[in-house]
Amino acid sequence: MYSTEEKICILFGQLAISAKKFYKLLDYFGDAICLSREIFNNQDAEQIVGEEYRALCSALKDGKLLEQTLARMQDNGIVAVTCFSQNFPSSVRDLEDPPYVFFCKGDVALLNSKCLAVVGTRKVSSYGRRLAKDFTAILSENFTIVSGLAYGVDSIAHETCLEHNGKTIAVLGGGIIKVYPSANQQLADRIVEQGGLLISEYGIDAQPAPYRFPHRNRIVAGLSVGLFVCQAPLKSGTFSTVECALEQGKDVFVVPGEVYDVNFSGSNSLIKSMQGACVTTPRDIESFYHLDVQKKQKAVVQLSIFEQKIVDVVSVGKVSFDEIVQQTGIQPQELNFLLANLELKSIIARLPGNCYRLYGGIE
Repeated sequence: MYSTEEKICILFGQLAISAKKFYKLLDYFGDAICLSREIFNNQDAEQIVGEEYRALCSALKDGKLLEQTLARMQDNGIVAVTCFSQNFPSSVRDLEDPPYVFFCKGDVALLNSKCLAVVGTRKVSSYGRRLAKDFTAILSENFTIVSGLAYGVDSIAHETCLEHNGKTIAVLGGGIIKVYPSANQQLADRIVEQGGLLISEYGIDAQPAPYRFPHRNRIVAGLSVGLFVCQAPLKSGTFSTVECALEQGKDVFVVPGEVYDVNFSGSNSLIKSMQGACVTTPRDIESFYHLDVQKKQKAVVQLSIFEQKIVDVVSVGKVSFDEIVQQTGIQPQELNFLLANLELKSIIARLPGNCYRLYGGIE
């Protein structure tokens, strides 16, 4: 199933040999097979690898760790895509510090699909949550949504994508068998079950470490044509991904927030410093990439007489539930049902305080 070169990558990945060290060794020995044969008792190689050198040499000699890793990968539905694989994503090959192996669970074809990253704070506000849901729902029509499976914006992006039958990639900062955070294991399983993908450059059992999350952000940006920042305070891990995206020459899009809200201070700062980054609708991003969305955008929706009454009332702006009852004459129980249907059709949006508006305000 795997070539000798690919197996070497799998073993190195399981031993947590960094990409920087792997490529230095590859450059030193010329190719992966020579590396695996000539690394023993080599002082230069020992200096490159450091403290993992003895464990690496031992694993290359007896082969047991590789056999065990391959068996456990098969048992857990995990496959490896390496820098020697045909389907290794070209978008990450030219990174300054490219990964050499991805441990994958799900549809590996998504690695080479048109991706857009959706990122933001873990401590997302109700407004930020609405932005993440509304933008992702529409963007997932044309992009594979990439994020990091963290709490907050990441989780909302993955969940919304699944709810709208879109495709999503979760880039992990630890091992793929038991994801971090553990509370998102069920979400990770749903991603795989619904045709998405989990990936990690770290060994299948790797424990999450603080330094790994900023490091994995280069992959979140690298897989994507652009980066959408939903909500970020000034001191946010989101800026690590933004920096990676800018270094890679990727597009960055940011939604403005209230100027008094500290949770949007980072977002607003990005907008001030980056001309053209500000977006107020997912259609802004789609237009930037010249996507043909007119047919989808203007699809005809048949409304009942009562649904049309509701739309007429909320077309003037933000309207409360009680005001809709008063102006339409529809009984509250029936109105709840009709409002839910209109939300599902993305015609109206529910606001805090049991108020409603036309969905066109975000679209």
